[in-house]
Amino acid sequence: MAKGEYNDYFDEDSNSSPAEEQEPQKEETAEEIEAREIEGQTIGKRNGSKLRRAIAALVAVAAAVVAVWIAVVFWLPYVTEARKRGAIVDVRQEGLIFKTFEGLMVTDERLADTIHVYERDFLFSVEDDSVARDLMELQSTGRRVTLTYKEYRGTLPWRGNSKKIVTGYKVE
Repeated sequence: MAKGEYNDYFDEDSNSSPAEEQEPQKEETAEEIEAREIEGQTIGKRNGSKLRRAIAALVAVAAAVVAVWIAVVFWLPYVTEARKRGAIVDVRQEGLIFKTFEGLMVTDERLADTIHVYERDFLFSVEDDSVARDLMELQSTGRRVTLTYKEYRGTLPWRGNSKKIVTGYKVE
């Protein structure tokens, strides 16, 4: 082999001469140099897509956590069925946008307790209009009523102001 002519082990075409492989290099313009430097300093498209995927996954996980939290707090009852016995004092419809039925009952356990200081009445909301209308008729009659209710961890404006939602009643 002559001086300057050699076969490179890694070249695909080892039969070509070095003179054929070398193409004359053209000079770069200022814009091309600047574009090449900017491309070298920025994150490539491949890395950007990984970052976008990671951010999208993080947002999806955060959205799922928030959705589960909302379901637990507002739609799943904390107490699925409970009962309180007492006298209905007041049932009224309240609200500006969402008209809900709110009620107040003095429980038998509070009336029978003469030792402790009177604490608080039983506040409740009623979703069913027919149950609310029946409880309105029973208010201030002195008749004992057993309310069946569910208790939630949070309140929703269309469900009422109380976490305790009456689902039924029984007059005694």
